[in-house]
Amino acid sequence: MADPMTTVSTAEYDAFGPWIDEVASVDEVPRMYRSYPIDFASARTVLKFPRDIPRREATPQMDLYDHLVIVTDDRLTILSRTGETFAEVSVPHDRVAAITDWVNLLDARIVIRTLDGDVVTVAYNGSSNDTVVALVGLLRQLAHRAAPVHRQRAVVLPPLGLDDLGKKDALMVTTFRDLARREPGVQLVAAHGRSVVTSRSGAVAKLLDLIVPATLHACVVGVSDTELHIIARREWIVRGGAPVVSRAHTVVALGVLTAVTVDQHPRYVGVSVVALEAGRARIDVLVPDDSVARTVLLALK
Repeated sequence: MADPMTTVSTAEYDAFGPWIDEVASVDEVPRMYRSYPIDFASARTVLKFPRDIPRREATPQMDLYDHLVIVTDDRLTILSRTGETFAEVSVPHDRVAAITDWVNLLDARIVIRTLDGDVVTVAYNGSSNDTVVALVGLLRQLAHRAAPVHRQRAVVLPPLGLDDLGKKDALMVTTFRDLARREPGVQLVAAHGRSVVTSRSGAVAKLLDLIVPATLHACVVGVSDTELHIIARREWIVRGGAPVVSRAHTVVALGVLTAVTVDQHPRYVGVSVVALEAGRARIDVLVPDDSVARTVLLALK
């Protein structure tokens, strides 16, 4: 006989699925977060991010949402499930240094770096990427960084053809096209396809180079008057020939950049690690030594 406690349904359980839902009232707040005061009249959006479990494994007794994201005019607040309670991270919009949204099929993350050096990661199902794209757009709008940044102007490149970066990296092209269509002020200033790289030293590493070559993946760089956009893969360097279908889009506000430095990659020949520093935040971009991207990024400061 079934346990009657497992058959009693709840509204939270009935609505549960892999998608991110907007929360419009207290009744829709997952029960774990009910104790947190939310002013729905002033909130710009409230979103609940579900646990990464199949629907068939969920029960009405579970806390089914890993995160509650609350955006007001002043700040971003993220409540995250930690066992039977939750932790809170709250940051004013003008303290956000960079936002990365990456998707690998249904495995997806939004990563927020603050000027204080904090890194907050929220996992979600890639089927809700449109919702996250809209969330990132709202956060950028609320950052109040509309003043153009005076910088050395990079040469604007002509539009990319679908196969300009190689057939395996057409996703990079279409991702930038989608961005430019949504935001015409973003201009293409650098792009390169993937390349095989070799190890600096070590017999085992050099043997691996022969058996499972290491690939430095493609990258597209765009700039507007206020922001830097970097479109790449989830991992910069990957060994082996398995198909790579991930896509990562990082947005950095130009006005918060405090330094841009470059070093040689410690393991691979011909790879530059360009470090974008904003306060205590650091975003590493891996590019070929002789790439336009390296030149453009170093010219930002």
